[in-house]
Amino acid sequence: MRMSRLNWSKLVTTSRRIVMTVLLAGLGLTICLPSLADALDLRRKFYLTQGTFQGNQALTACDKGFHMASLWEIFDPSNLKYDTTRGQTLADSGSGPPGDLFGWIRTGVGNANAVGPGVANCFTWTSASVNDDGTIVLLEPTWTASSTAISPWRATVLTCNNLTNVWCVQH
Repeated sequence: MRMSRLNWSKLVTTSRRIVMTVLLAGLGLTICLPSLADALDLRRKFYLTQGTFQGNQALTACDKGFHMASLWEIFDPSNLKYDTTRGQTLADSGSGPPGDLFGWIRTGVGNANAVGPGVANCFTWTSASVNDDGTIVLLEPTWTASSTAISPWRATVLTCNNLTNVWCVQH
């Protein structure tokens, strides 16, 4: 059975359309895969604010859908995803958090003018007084530094009237 010239032309045209459709669909999937991978990443996000705040502003510093983090919520950053679109980054941060910037952090203790990292909390983040302290933490940038109870974090205190970043975590 011989194929007429008209039928052959239709077959070639249809074949070309199918090949082009498959190629374009494949290209579309390739372009969409990174955003699909991001959409499927169910890890909780966290970030260090780009702006700086006094101690009494720390509780309201985070974007909608996020809140000021307790150290215990972000203690193991390998289980979290750093939000580089919201958060502070440094020249060599890549997709991770900065390793050399402090931020206010919730301590999980009561309302007191306690002294020392891990207990000082600007009177539960209501004070901007030079007489009160709050706890700040950073991811230790010196990899050969001695380990502490909260490694990889390093903590200290800052008077509540100072401006610094705030660690935030997704609800």
